[in-house]
Amino acid sequence: MKRARPLLLAVACALALLGSVASPQAGRSSADTGARAARPAGGAPAQEGSGRSERAIARAARHALTTPSAWKTIKSKKVAPGLTFRVVQVKQVPWRIFVLTADLGTRIALDTALAGDRLPAKRHTSAIAKREGAIAAVNGDFGSSYGGLAHAFAMDGHLIHSSTQTGAELAWSLDEKEIHVAAPHQLVTATDASGLTWPIERWNDGPPGVGEVAAFTPTGGSLEPTPGASCSVRLTPSGPVAPATSGTGLSQTFVVGESSCSETPLERNGGIVLSALPLSDEAARLLSLAPGSNLVITWSLGWPNVYDAIGGYPLLLDERKDVIGECATSLCGRNPRTAVGVTAAGKVLLVVVDGRQPRWSVGATLHELAGIMRRLGAVDALNLDGGGSSTMVVRGTVVNRPSDGGERSITSALLVLPGPDPDEPASLEGSGPGAR
Repeated sequence: MKRARPLLLAVACALALLGSVASPQAGRSSADTGARAARPAGGAPAQEGSGRSERAIARAARHALTTPSAWKTIKSKKVAPGLTFRVVQVKQVPWRIFVLTADLGTRIALDTALAGDRLPAKRHTSAIAKREGAIAAVNGDFGSSYGGLAHAFAMDGHLIHSSTQTGAELAWSLDEKEIHVAAPHQLVTATDASGLTWPIERWNDGPPGVGEVAAFTPTGGSLEPTPGASCSVRLTPSGPVAPATSGTGLSQTFVVGESSCSETPLERNGGIVLSALPLSDEAARLLSLAPGSNLVITWSLGWPNVYDAIGGYPLLLDERKDVIGECATSLCGRNPRTAVGVTAAGKVLLVVVDGRQPRWSVGATLHELAGIMRRLGAVDALNLDGGGSSTMVVRGTVVNRPSDGGERSITSALLVLPGPDPDEPASLEGSGPGAR
């Protein structure tokens, strides 16, 4: 009976909106893979100016992956304590492979970053690295042409974007002792003052569909605006992000503010807005939240104490085994590549393979990339965005040769910091709450 009044309110508001309910987005733009058209058949030239067929290049690549003597380190240097950089040349293919090896047991730290404070955002990898004070960086996940994210993304304890797209994640614990490269088990929930817990299906990932609650944070910006023709509630953060009292996630407490059903979007005003379709059980649930009461939101990707995560596709290696499977699309063909892997000793490998430059480096297929990562010592590995996006930066300098002739603007990056991340809890004692 306690829910009857908000339910009636939801119905009344919905009747006024009935003719103009926005349908959930269908077919949201997929990631810009940066891949070219499908690779040519056997005897056709693989790359302009190479004079060699794809079959000949593939044969040379297979031989190189089983011939250690074909791999020559032509440059190697210590970037910082715990971080080394080297360039590997495989002439017979040819490949130029750029490798950063990070020992997170030292002072250096891994971090994720966006190109800007709000989505959409695009910036060069070197500019993102400079903005964040990183000593090294590679481009991150696939992104849309308009500056969106493809897979789940977390930064400094805040979930930035959820996703239903197939993929995997690189994620690590706050102390960086546990590193995960695997498919996530994504879950976002809200627990109200009565103790009732319910799911939030979307997080900066489009308007709510039937049976869904969608969340919109300030970082979503103009790319993820709060929806009109919906029932919504605004939440204001009142506590810091902290490990959940149970389970594997991180939690933050919010205070319930204004709620309404309206054709006009409810603005975030520095907080988070939760929205649902009118006339739905989810709308009634949102409208039943008492102003001034607490709501605890918890998010998890399935691993404990994870504050940062970045996605990619596909998973390349799982316990040294190539897990790509059948692959015949243009994404699978020969392209410049960026990948991340973890060794048996727990070191992180950031790798770029140049491509589309026949006399320099021809690039790698996905299966070849899996072999390259295994040869470099990775046990688990993930493919990140490639093509013209593939870029590695060391101390402010682009060290590879991006195939576009210069850097491509991207949405996210994977960074190596010279010391502890200043934006994470270990460095923020006494700081106030915030919402992203």
